[in-house]
Amino acid sequence: MSSILSTFEFIRDRRRILRLPHAKPSAKAIYHAWLQLRRYPEANRDQPLTIELGNTVIHAQNWLELDFLFNEVFVGNEYLVKLPRRDPFIIDCGANIGCATLYFKLHYPDARILAFEPNPFCFEMLRKNVEVNGLKNVTLVQAACASAPGTTTFHVNPAFSPLSSAVGNRDEKQKTVPIEVKLVKLSDSITEQVDLLKLDIEGGEWEVFADLVASGKLARIDRMAIEYHHRFGTTEVKMSRFLKILEDAGYTYSLGVEIRAERRFMGVFQDVMIYAVKLGMEDKTS
Repeated sequence: MSSILSTFEFIRDRRRILRLPHAKPSAKAIYHAWLQLRRYPEANRDQPLTIELGNTVIHAQNWLELDFLFNEVFVGNEYLVKLPRRDPFIIDCGANIGCATLYFKLHYPDARILAFEPNPFCFEMLRKNVEVNGLKNVTLVQAACASAPGTTTFHVNPAFSPLSSAVGNRDEKQKTVPIEVKLVKLSDSITEQVDLLKLDIEGGEWEVFADLVASGKLARIDRMAIEYHHRFGTTEVKMSRFLKILEDAGYTYSLGVEIRAERRFMGVFQDVMIYAVKLGMEDKTS
């Protein structure tokens, strides 16, 4: 029965990927990259690996991380956005190994991208992915964005870097390694209009927004794709306050939430995607 189910799931996923809308470089290329991950030997999945996405090469620290990031970014189209010009200015906060940066460059080859990543192990992979793919107009900063410059303790998850955070340990089953990382104010890097801010910093979004509001730089950002970490590191429920910051600043937004049925009424941690855009700049319906 499990073999039949596995075959059914494979066919279902294959069909879904080959029908992906707005796929870059193509749905077929995404499928072949996904297939490389599916067929990767289990014995080597804790080792560094490389896959090909059309003419793009993606290097990663291990299979688990790349499988998660690839499915989130390229299969899930989490950062698909319609921008008004060919050379948008995009800020990628929490760039990790660079999957989102690569995604943006595939969709907008002339984009100028500023990418922040504090984890030194991810940063080296990020730099490698930018260099081996010959990406132009991409600036990398090895630092975490916060409300004030300085340093902080960053909790690195060695087995699965997307759970690393300056706020605390997201996975109690995994031991984290504390390291000191540099903190910078995002507002210091915003000297022009930002077409898109991608923000995925594992609970640090409050710090960044405190800086953007205090500096007045929030007004210079047209669109945002924010992964909000609801109830991360606290029992306090304050998401409505975060959304009110957006509302008061003149943004409208859409929310994306996935939660298993059995967890819906447990009051537990959730990742919530917030897609915010300035009023008057919304995509037009077809």
